[in-house]
Formats: sequence, structure tokens, C-alpha cells
Amino acid sequence: MNIFCINDTKNEIERNAYLPQALKDVLLVSYYKGNVENTIHILRNKYSFYQLAKDFFKRDVIFIGNETNNIVQFKEFCQKHHKFIAKEVDGGCGVGIKIIDTKKFETIEDIYTDLSTTATWIVEELIQQHPEISSYNESSVNTVRFPSFRHGAKVVAARPCMRFGRKGSVVDNAGQSGMFVSVDLNTGKIITDAFDEHGHKYGAHPDSKKVFKGFVIPQWKELIEVARKAHLSLPENQVYVAFDFALSDKGWVIVEGNWGDWILQQTSLEMGLREEFIALLRG
Repeated sequence: MNIFCINDTKNEIERNAYLPQALKDVLLVSYYKGNVENTIHILRNKYSFYQLAKDFFKRDVIFIGNETNNIVQFKEFCQKHHKFIAKEVDGGCGVGIKIIDTKKFETIEDIYTDLSTTATWIVEELIQQHPEISSYNESSVNTVRFPSFRHGAKVVAARPCMRFGRKGSVVDNAGQSGMFVSVDLNTGKIITDAFDEHGHKYGAHPDSKKVFKGFVIPQWKELIEVARKAHLSLPENQVYVAFDFALSDKGWVIVEGNWGDWILQQTSLEMGLREEFIALLRG
């Protein structure tokens, strides 16, 4: 079973209860109407989103691109952070993300030239992950995907997931061999086994052997409050945001925001959530 498919054991009613990715996109585009381009662009562009939600990142972040000469700022950043993570601004699914160690280059100018001439990047101070989360896989920052719907001053959270990377990987994305579980919204407890993008199920992490079900994510109540404040800090037209949060030594921090995805929840829960998504989107 691929995560973009529905298990063949489902009957027709169960299958029709799923929300395919393409239909989710149509629903959001229809909902945002004339404001769709600006609304979605902010979430697709990592630096645009950072500029809106920087108070919740709690780490140093700068932009690198061939149209902006900020070598001085980059040098200052590298003096503080000899290792950092670089992500393509318009990238997705964990593709192209890399850890850069400045000590492996002759000069800072070499790093800057390599980045600025190949793409546009957001470079970030590394997140120091909470040890209980790191114990599942220490090479990746393992994040909570936290879907949130806002209508005016009201914010409603829905169906969080947690994602875990594999040994040696710097990302936790399913598209990069990671896996994901569903989390109880009220308690922060993992309530399902993990799945990868091919539909394989894991009761424990295949590398660390740590069991998924029953693990309670630390500082969960704090996450719910941080997510609420983060969503309210965004423009009101950002009705649906799938936040990625990491638990760091500075508390919960935003990794990025996403406009899409409803696949992970349906796959890990093994049930369709089409009507739930529509109801939450309509408020």
C-alpha cells in the first residue's frame, strides 16, 4: 500500500470516506478563491513563512539567493554556527536538505558561492532536540505535524502526527524513508504503529527498536498553546496550516508551515477523514 492509495481491504463506503490529496487541494483553492496565490505562496516559500512566524522559530535564520548579496550577514552567521542546516526555499518532502559543516570548506566565501549560485536557500541554526525525542533517531529532528484551522479568533487543532527519520538521515519526511504515527490530541500519546510511504507498518523504530505506541510526547500541553498562538499570529486568511514543530532545548519551535497534507493522518489511523476536513475548513 502506498500512502497515496487506499488499502484494498476497505469497502466502497470506507474508501469514499478518504480525502485524496488532489481533492484536498481543490477544496483549499476553492475556499481561498481570489486570495489563493498569496495564501499558498506564503506556506510554500519557507523564508516567507519564517518572516511571518519568526518569533516561534527561536533560532537564527537567514536567506541566501543570487539576487541578494548578504555575504557579510552570512559570515556573521557562520561565526556563530559552524554547523547549520540549509533548505531550498521552495523545496518540499525533505529533498535537498543538508547539514553544512563550515570546517570542511576552505573559506566561507566558497560555501556562500556554492549556495547562492545553485538555488535560493534558507539556512538555519541547528535545533538541539529533546533527548526523549532524539532517542528514537538522533540524526534527524523528529517533528510533530500539527494541523490547525482558524476562523477569526477561534483556532481548532486536528489529528496530529509525529514523524521519525531513519538512522543517518537528517530529515524525518516519509518521502525520504521516514515514518509517521498518529498522536492523541488531548494527551500527546502515540496511538498507532508507524507507517512508511510504502504502507509498511512498524511497531518499533527499525533502527533504535524503541516502541511507538504508548509513548507520551513531552510538554504536550505547551505545544497546544504554542500552536494556538502561532496560528493567531499569522494573517487571518491563513485558515488551514499544517505546522511542523520540534521540541528543542528552547521549548517547542516551528520547523516550517505547510498548506497541504491530510494523507499522513488517514494512513496511520487507517480511516478516511474527508468529511472531518471539510467541516473544519468551513468552520
